[in-house]
Amino acid sequence: MEAAPALNVVRAGSSVPLKFSLGGDKGLAVIAAGFPASVQFDCARREPVGDPAATIAAGGSSLSYDPASGACTYAWKTDKAWAGTCRALVLKLADDTWHMAVFRLK
Repeated sequence: MEAAPALNVVRAGSSVPLKFSLGGDKGLAVIAAGFPASVQFDCARREPVGDPAATIAAGGSSLSYDPASGACTYAWKTDKAWAGTCRALVLKLADDTWHMAVFRLK
């Protein structure tokens, strides 16, 4: 049985920096079209509810790469209206791999 995803707690309306490494500089075209996406998440049942929606990048930038750390960063702008809910951020990369992080918004 697969373990339930960890639940990260963030403030609704805040910008959440998501950092990940791809083993070196792969350029900035590593995210598949239409992603990242956000979907409401049932905290109790630990599963997505409804259809994913495109995310909004904080500050107008979508993805950056830091050669010193080897990490990519996507700054996800959450919505204040999501307070008291859970959301999953879904990331599909150009190599067809899928990743998900789950957040409880306070």
